[in-house]
Amino acid sequence: MNKAEEKNSCMLRILPLELQAEANRLAVEENPDNMPGEGGSASNRELAVLKAKRWRPGRTIKVFFMDGDPVVQSNVEKYAHEWEKHANIRFFFVQDPNAEIRISFKYNGSWSYLGTDCLAISKNKPTMNFGWFDSSTEQEEYSRTVIHEFGHALGCPHEHSSPMANIKWNKKEVYDYYMGSPNNWTKEEIDTNLFFKYTLSEAFATPFDPKSIMVYPIPNNQTIDNFEVKSNTQLSENDKRFIGQMYPGRSEAEPLLVPAGAGDRAANPVTRGE
Repeated sequence: MNKAEEKNSCMLRILPLELQAEANRLAVEENPDNMPGEGGSASNRELAVLKAKRWRPGRTIKVFFMDGDPVVQSNVEKYAHEWEKHANIRFFFVQDPNAEIRISFKYNGSWSYLGTDCLAISKNKPTMNFGWFDSSTEQEEYSRTVIHEFGHALGCPHEHSSPMANIKWNKKEVYDYYMGSPNNWTKEEIDTNLFFKYTLSEAFATPFDPKSIMVYPIPNNQTIDNFEVKSNTQLSENDKRFIGQMYPGRSEAEPLLVPAGAGDRAANPVTRGE
């Protein structure tokens, strides 16, 4: 199976224990509403977002490509901006290795750290990775994967980890699938990315949204009640409403501007090893 066919290996990157205290401090410094017990006043939240991982609404988040093909980079940038249509947040692609989000294409799988956890990662390491994109990758796959990973970067965990999700997993089938190629995950990685659920005290949530960009495809053999989720490639209507509530203040009439020099970055990519 080639890299472009690896459909289900998105993995939420978890901070090491030794970085979590610093990450919490940085999260509150970034957005005081991340303080435990504070914020959380918005209603009608349709997918789960950790209360302590949100960027400041109105924030411009810098994004840097550490390596990669310029055509692939351009497609990643294209789909990352989908979130900006519905949230008061901006992704500014720059040639700055100190950017908050740093993207590599060198490692296996597709993954991102969650929200402001990016701030606790050493500047010489990526906070996001796309491991199967190449010159033959289809636009639908870019859309599916890039929007999902930038959702993580905004603070959205997997939708099936919502405290409101009630998926009746066939765990044997799930383990068999994800332990095999192309994912080759460990039991711990499967437990973390598939079966773990946040509590209501840890996350904002409303009923599970099977159309969310943040949910994995779930074939019916992986559940005991024939439940299934198709492969979602775009933001759902609930995703759009929710992210606008989490990052309020964007007018529907507000133009989406391409920062000056963004085209120069794609034409003159910066390559950087770790």
